[in-house]
Formats: sequence, C-alpha cells, structure tokens
Amino acid sequence: MKKLYILSTLALSAGLLAACSANQDTGQSQWDKIEKKGVLKVATPTTYQPTSYYNDKNKLVGYEVDMMREVGKRLHVKVKFVETGFDQAFTSLDSGRADLSINNFDITAKRTKKYNMSVPYKYGVGGMIVRADGTSGISKNDLSDWKGKKAAGSEGTEYMKVAKKQGAELVSYDNVANDVYLNDVANGRTDFIPNDYPAQKMFVDYMKSQKPDLNVKMADVQYNPTEQGIVMSKKDDSVMKKINKVINDMKKDGSLKKISESYYMGQDLTKPFGKDKKIPVIDTTDVD
Repeated sequence: MKKLYILSTLALSAGLLAACSANQDTGQSQWDKIEKKGVLKVATPTTYQPTSYYNDKNKLVGYEVDMMREVGKRLHVKVKFVETGFDQAFTSLDSGRADLSINNFDITAKRTKKYNMSVPYKYGVGGMIVRADGTSGISKNDLSDWKGKKAAGSEGTEYMKVAKKQGAELVSYDNVANDVYLNDVANGRTDFIPNDYPAQKMFVDYMKSQKPDLNVKMADVQYNPTEQGIVMSKKDDSVMKKINKVINDMKKDGSLKKISESYYMGQDLTKPFGKDKKIPVIDTTDVD
C-alpha cells in the first residue's frame, strides 16, 4: 500500500508539473515575447516609394516606415526593419524572421483566412500608367480593353490579379525600382502598370517634371477601391490588438494623416475612396 501511495504521489506530481509547464507556454502571448525582447521585427521591401525606400541620405523612410516607427514608439519597443521581396513577405512571418509585414498589402478574405491583418491604415484605388502617345490602347472605364495587353507588376498583387481576370498578359518583376517599370512601358516592352492610383500619379508627375518627354501618363480610369493593412501571424491575436489600438489612435489624433500628407503631396489617404463617384469593382476571388 505504501509503495502504491508513493507511485500515485509521483504520478500526481508529474501531472502538476506538466500542467504548470503547459500553462506557462499558453500564458506567454506573441506580444509578450516581442515585449520581452523589446524589438518588433517588420518585413518591408525598401524599394517602393513613397511607402518604403531609401532617401538621398541613405535613410529608410516612407509612409509605412514612419508609421511603424511611431507605432513602435507608442508601444515602447524598438522597430527593426527586415528587408524582403514581395514573395518573401509572408514566408518571413511563417518562419519567424519577422513579426509583421508591410508592403501596401490589400486586406482580402484570402489573406485574413491565413493571417491576421490590422485595421486599415491607408486606403487606395486602382489606377494604371500607360503610354502618353496612346499606343497602349487602354482607356475604357470598364477595363474591357485590357485583354491581350501586357501588364507589368509584382507577382501576386491584387492589381495583377485584376489584370489576369481581365485577360491581360502578366509581366512579373521582383523587387525592382519604379523607374524600371516606367521605362518598360515607355519603350513598349509592356503596355501598362496596374497599381495604386495615388502613388502612381505622384510618381508619374515627378518623373515627368524631370523628363518631360518620357512617354508615360496616368490613365483617367479608376477601379477596385482598396484598404491596406499590416500582416501578422495568426498564432494569436495579441499583436493585432496592440497594433489596431495604436493605428486607431493615430487616425483620431491626426498623426497618421500628417504622415500621409507628407509622403503623398498633400493627399490624405486615411479616408476611403469611392464615396462620391461610381468606381467599378472587379472580383478576383477566383484568381490564383
């Protein structure tokens, strides 16, 4: 009987130790781990102006970069930027190389199924850069004239999915500077660049001021109003809750608007498009 009692006690002790260990594991959230280290690792491409790029002084700046620095400041953690290509943005989260990822990512049902995404920190609308001489042959508001045209962009973006849905031929680039896209449209290697209208317009206006003869322009057509969010792991919601609170606070106090206006030539992109006019929406849920 005494031996049986000892064995039972040992078994009970082992069970309690296992339970305590399990409680410690589950008790430490993803945010707890970040806060303990004091570092928030943020994946970003560093080549997309005006959201993430190196300025003339070789300093990493941009709408998303400045936003994340302010987020880190308010959460009392140091922000460490991890340079990645578009296709590595999600695998960086999966591998733990980054805690969150920013790259003008649209909030979509497919993405939110696999990852947590923050509340919108920026709103956009689809636009396109075409040749100024009209030889791109694209001008219809319903996008019906995209079929057979060569669309330039990063593989997997929502804009390239729209192009695929409309029957365009996709020409994919990986982590190249914006002027490469423009030159390829101008010289006829591609026909148009589907992307975020506000950013494109600002960039085209700047490039035309430097090179007035550059054969590109912004088309008048707009489509697919969008919402951009920060991408995070779905292991738990602790990081998302922290990020969402700060983003909402920055919207309320006007600090996010100020950052937007500083990088988008006075444009406030913290408010959605499409409320005052009809903008076509192309469904890409069936596009891989």
